[in-house]
Amino acid sequence: MVRRTLLASCAAAASLLAAFGPGAAEIATDSPVATVTTLQQGLIEAAELGGTIEERYRALEALIVATHDLPYIAEFALRRQWSGLAEADRQRFVVAFRRLSVMTYAARFQAVGRGTFRPIEQGNSLDASGRAQVTTAVARADMPDVSLEYLLHESQEGWRIINIVADGVSDLALKRAEYQRLFANGGIDALVVELEAQTERLVRLSIPQK
Repeated sequence: MVRRTLLASCAAAASLLAAFGPGAAEIATDSPVATVTTLQQGLIEAAELGGTIEERYRALEALIVATHDLPYIAEFALRRQWSGLAEADRQRFVVAFRRLSVMTYAARFQAVGRGTFRPIEQGNSLDASGRAQVTTAVARADMPDVSLEYLLHESQEGWRIINIVADGVSDLALKRAEYQRLFANGGIDALVVELEAQTERLVRLSIPQK
């Protein structure tokens, strides 16, 4: 139910992308490489548009929803507790996770440019489970590149990112460890409150100081 609800919202979110940028209707997810390329190009275009973090959020929301399987990631992070959660609590968590995910992109990728992402080194190769890995990197001035390994699986809507490994560190593993700890200490309510607080901190940190 949660996944169907969130995936249904992708169609509505696509109209946001057409209205606010980047890439207009060009959201290609028909192959693993297309999905990663679409994401990176969209991040660059959103950064070039500038604006406030909330404006970048609106510009990126449909892009992130279309290129990531956010309901899957959220459920996987709470795999042990998921079956015991009420539907309303699952929905609250996924909504908070989605907003935090998009806001993180809006906050952390506001300065990317045409030379930020290295050309894709490999992609479209499938493992035994049918998942694909796309390898690229982020360039940094006077510092070594940050390697990026995108893990994707295929859904009815196309290829979606389910994990990103940066310099050997799995984002999904970090999220799962953090969310399990928060849940153990305060249940779903404490977890949702913390995700909402993290989102608000990103907003505050991105507001220019007078």
